[in-house]
Amino acid sequence: MDKLKSKRLLAALIEFISYHIFPFIFIFVHDLNNYSIHGFLIIMVAMVALYKEFILTLNPNKYFHILYSGIYLLLALLSIHSLNLFVTILVFAQLIFLYMIKYLPESYQNLASLVEDFVVPSFMSIALAFTYMHFISVNFVVPLLLVNLATVMINYFEGTRFDYIQLTAISALSLILFLLNYISLWTALAIIVFIVTMSLLKKYRNFSQSNLFYRVIGNLILVI
Repeated sequence: MDKLKSKRLLAALIEFISYHIFPFIFIFVHDLNNYSIHGFLIIMVAMVALYKEFILTLNPNKYFHILYSGIYLLLALLSIHSLNLFVTILVFAQLIFLYMIKYLPESYQNLASLVEDFVVPSFMSIALAFTYMHFISVNFVVPLLLVNLATVMINYFEGTRFDYIQLTAISALSLILFLLNYISLWTALAIIVFIVTMSLLKKYRNFSQSNLFYRVIGNLILVI
């Protein structure tokens, strides 16, 4: 296996872990000791991460998609009595979204990036949180969406006037969420510092990383 494929497999593993970061942070910060881990869900989530970071780069055809979906549906059937149907459908929907990316024309690449870097990671974490905690909370969803949206903004930051307006808006949104008691003051400040620092490093030091890199850091910030 060449070095590039090894890196993509490592990225898939980190992607898989990234989906779990904030759910576990939320569980332990709020002392939710009744959480449970579902083996079939772990495999399903791993399938999404593997497809997103590794298989998609291999340009799979429709026959592979049928086979891959068949494996997923088999897992769904085996877990039908132990896994919430909503979660099963939600995770499968993310897989379908990733299938669709392959067929989007070049002019829709911004939409493809939004799906890959915001929609899929956000809903994967929500699916995991719902399964682990047996409920979903606005206090979980709102900070998660904020951080994932912020990381997408960093990826698109080029230093234009509109980019700085977006930077100001996301910073203001962080403070608003603090005032609404969705996040702590320290978390809000950490998010703002993170967004501004990464954006300026990208602009003035050409320090640019993958969305996965920013997303892992952003989710870890939520522990503050």
